[in-house]
Amino acid sequence: MKKFLTLIVILSWSLTNYAQGRIRIAYVDMDYILEKLPEYQQALKELEMKANKWKGEIEKKTKEIEDMKLALEQEKVLLTKELLQEKNEEIAFKEKALLKYQLEKFGPEGDYILQKQRLVTPVQDRVFNAVSKLIQTSKYDIVFDKSNENLGLIYTNQKLDISDKIIKLISKVKKKEKRTKESKERKEKRKKELTEAQQKRKELAEKRKKEREEKRKKALEERKKAREKAALKNKKTENKKEGVKKETSSEKKTEEYGDKLTPEQLKNFEKKTKKLTPEELAAKRKKEREERRKRILEERRKKKEEKNKNK
Repeated sequence: MKKFLTLIVILSWSLTNYAQGRIRIAYVDMDYILEKLPEYQQALKELEMKANKWKGEIEKKTKEIEDMKLALEQEKVLLTKELLQEKNEEIAFKEKALLKYQLEKFGPEGDYILQKQRLVTPVQDRVFNAVSKLIQTSKYDIVFDKSNENLGLIYTNQKLDISDKIIKLISKVKKKEKRTKESKERKEKRKKELTEAQQKRKELAEKRKKEREEKRKKALEERKKAREKAALKNKKTENKKEGVKKETSSEKKTEEYGDKLTPEQLKNFEKKTKKLTPEELAAKRKKEREERRKRILEERRKKKEEKNKNK
């Protein structure tokens, strides 16, 4: 009653000053504002789903304990004192566990309160920030919450209600946040696309570089093979010419020295032949010269006969 009278005095003083243009008063209906916010309703729905799940677990555990008590009551006369005590202890243990579970979920510091703070408090903070911003910009001196029953408001003038303004302001802030978020997402997407394009260009450049290297390596291998082939061909030609040259040189040497040994032949002969006395060596050389002369004469005779036949 004392609080109510104090509030009446404050309101009377405020309205008097308001009429004289000294002070600006307004009120908001927080329940009305929160009902108009989809994220608040979604938070309440999610919280209610969690609460119903926990309530279902509690009901299930409670029914299990009740069934155990009923079964114990029916079997009581058949059980020994020790077994009866054991059953009662089991029921007491389950009741204690159930109480602990209830406190964990719905106690003053339970999961329900924590989840409510996590889901609902951010929305309430958003509303409070919007109210604070509107109060500062519109220069209100006093703003009441109509949904607060502790105030005990008897009458409120609809003209002083700024709840819809708060909702519009929240919607405006949400749209701005949405645009900012979308802009950020577009920038990140563009950055990602640019990074992917750069990566693709890099991979393409590396692929082309690798292809050029392989092509160059292949060309060098082909040139090397061509040079080796040409060198082999030239070597064969040179060997062939050398063979012809040696044959010609041998013929020339034969014609030049006749039945005598050339210096090279003489040198090789000396290497292969064991040392002879001067007389034996002279006789051997004479014999070889005679045989060579006869062979040459025989070859010349055959060539002459072939030549005569061809005529």
